[in-house]
Amino acid sequence: MNQKSRQNMKVMGETQSEGGVFDQVRIMGECTITGSVEANSCKVMGECVVSGDLCSDYFRNMGEAAIDGRLAAAESRFMGETRVKGDCALKKSSIYGELFAGRNLTGEDLTVRGMLHVAGDVSLETLDMRGGIYVEGMLNCDDVSITLKINTDHYVNEIGAGRVSIKRKHALFSAAPTKHFRAETIEGDHVSLEFTEAKVVRGVDVEIADGCSIGRVEYSGFYKTSGHFDVGQVVRLDHKTN
Repeated sequence: MNQKSRQNMKVMGETQSEGGVFDQVRIMGECTITGSVEANSCKVMGECVVSGDLCSDYFRNMGEAAIDGRLAAAESRFMGETRVKGDCALKKSSIYGELFAGRNLTGEDLTVRGMLHVAGDVSLETLDMRGGIYVEGMLNCDDVSITLKINTDHYVNEIGAGRVSIKRKHALFSAAPTKHFRAETIEGDHVSLEFTEAKVVRGVDVEIADGCSIGRVEYSGFYKTSGHFDVGQVVRLDHKTN
């Protein structure tokens, strides 16, 4: 189907529809779509269930969306609740509501102000997080910037990155969050941590600051500490050349 022949789908009430290839999809009521959907633009302002995959250049959910297959979007904004059973391929996306990914999530730039839950691995170029995150697998990212702003559980099984910064927001007019960021392993070229619990932290340059509880630190560049923290073992790794 070529670009000019694409039709629009607009749902106002409660209905069922078949999947297909569309220009614009607008869900303002309750809709169950049987099959997969491909669209230039898809906006959900009600409730939508897709039994297959959803592929859209632009995807925006301000309601409730459930996708049984894969979600792929060049640009996406999640303001409601989105549950995806398959993989998520999101080039540039922002989360102000909740996104649940049943498998892996891949993309370029991800901004999180709400909640992100991923059952598999996450692979990104940049992550800017001031919400909540729970990743059961590995977070692989060039640049990880996490600010602990809300008092919720934060957990990533393993982080591998070029730069990792985890800080607690120091609030002036409200209580600062008290829950720590938790990880099994954090590894990067430059690692700077506050209010973080981890078994192993490994990097070239490592900074451990207030509120950290780390089992073992391995570094090969510089190692700096500040504030109140607990580190079990510190090992300097020397680079040997033949």
